[in-house]
Parts: sequence; C-alpha cells; structure tokens
Amino acid sequence: MKRFIMGLGVITLAIGSMLAANGTAELIGALIIGFITGLVFLGNMSMRLWRAASLSAGNAKRQMLWGLVLRLLVLFIVLFAAVQISTQVFSMVALGFVLCYAWAMVLMIRMNSAK
Repeated sequence: MKRFIMGLGVITLAIGSMLAANGTAELIGALIIGFITGLVFLGNMSMRLWRAASLSAGNAKRQMLWGLVLRLLVLFIVLFAAVQISTQVFSMVALGFVLCYAWAMVLMIRMNSAK
C-alpha cells in the first residue's frame, strides 16, 4: 500500500507540474477525482474477490457479476459527470483512473511474480 500511495504521489506531482506549466493547474482536481474513482473501482473488486473466495461456485459467480455491474456503473457516472463539465476535465479524470488502475496492476503483478 505504501508503494501504491507513493507512486500515485509521484504521478500526481509529475502530471501536476506539467499542468501548472501549461497554465491549467485547475485540472489537478480532475486528476485526483480519477484517482479516487480508480481506488473505488479497485476496492470494490478486492472486496468482491474476498467475499467470492468464501462462497460456493454459483454464489461466487453472482457476487463477481454484481461487482462488475457496480464498478462499471460508478465509472460511467463519474465519466458522464466529467464530460458534462468539459472535454479537458473528462480527459484528466479518465487519465487519472487509467493511471491509478494501471499502477495497481503493475504492483500486483510485480508482487506476485517476485514470489
């Protein structure tokens, strides 16, 4: 978790400095909203996997499908709200989500391949 948070901090600093250099520092908030959406997405997925591990096969499948629907619904709502504001905000929210999700996957793959 420490590596994950530090990585997100470095990503925020790098992208935030580029945004500040371009004069669009107000988009840093949109980037952070994208990170929060990614964290909700990952948290829901982790919770559903944890629950599914202790259930029977049919119930586990239902748990995972329900979790997928909830995750996609959250993503749709956040991205729809962002696109209503502007395309720049939408782009930053989507970038924040993708970077958060990709960084989490890289760390998970790295942790599992080290074992």
